[in-house]
Amino acid sequence: MSDPARALLAKAGRAIHAAEVLRKDGEADFAVGLAYYAMLYAAEALLISKGLRFRKHGSAHAAFGEHF
Repeated sequence: MSDPARALLAKAGRAIHAAEVLRKDGEADFAVGLAYYAMLYAAEALLISKGLRFRKHGSAHAAFGEHF
C-alpha cells in the first residue's frame, strides 16, 4: 500500500473516532458529517491503490461507482 493511501486510511480512522466522540456527546448531526468524510477517505485510498487520484469529491464518487 502506498504512503498516500495509508495516510488517507489513517485520516479515515481519525474521522471515525471523532464521529464516535460527537455521537456520544449528543451531536449526531455533526457525527454523520465526519462519518461521511471517513467513508470518502477510505474510498479515495482504495482508488489511489488502483492508480486513480481526484481533486473533487464528486469525481471520486463517480470513479468509485465506475470501478467497484
